[in-house]
Amino acid sequence: MTRRILIALDPAAPRRDALDAVAALYRENTLEISGVFIEDDNLKRLATLPFAREIRLSGQIRQGLDPDLLRRQLDACAAEFEGIFRHARTALRSPVSFRVLHGDVLVALRQAAAETDLVVVGRSLARAGLRTWLGVQPEQLLEALAECPTPAGLLFVHEPWATGRCVLVLDDGSDTAGRAREQAEAMAAADGLPLEFCRLAGSEVDADYDEAEPVPAIADLEELRRHCQARDPRLLVLPDSAAVRERIDLRDLLCELPASVAITR
Repeated sequence: MTRRILIALDPAAPRRDALDAVAALYRENTLEISGVFIEDDNLKRLATLPFAREIRLSGQIRQGLDPDLLRRQLDACAAEFEGIFRHARTALRSPVSFRVLHGDVLVALRQAAAETDLVVVGRSLARAGLRTWLGVQPEQLLEALAECPTPAGLLFVHEPWATGRCVLVLDDGSDTAGRAREQAEAMAAADGLPLEFCRLAGSEVDADYDEAEPVPAIADLEELRRHCQARDPRLLVLPDSAAVRERIDLRDLLCELPASVAITR
């Protein structure tokens, strides 16, 4: 079975972690990977305004944005992206393409995700901190991609990837949760990590877990955060179901959780 995967790396810190996660998750599948870099037209328009200023993380304020400097920075970033995906073509032994897209970030990514099985978003918390992803909050990508005609699965790779001690699944007893469990089992086996489970409180789940103790019940986002802090997962896998969305705000979860997150549809 061929899996079509769209990968958008973190522009501020493009690392290979997202590609490593894909390689682990789909080790037994044929892959078609498309890498994208998005030039935000809003950012380019901003650079032409006389009152625009660049504020760096150090607090230093530059006199103004230089459109020519921005053009060189965008070209350099796109070239770095292209080099990463060119290397991935050899490492993964799979077809890998790369495109530079232009326009609104959310619109461009949603259009690129059409007819895709999985969208992988890289986010470097370690190197770049809690800041925007090309001018948008990374959690905004969640809702934008949900508006696709055929919503793809989502994998937010919070870099560095190779951390955490397990793969954790949140089960709500739905068919989507069954697919989440299959995805988690594949990742745990590929990375040699233990597979752990928790369940959405009040849901009916199968009792066939190989657990020495009862599966923890999660009632809301705060309980899920505390459980993740205690178990330290490399990857949290959860179904994008009505029951889960009623209890857990996925945007808030993505905003603060250091573990990578897979949202299965």
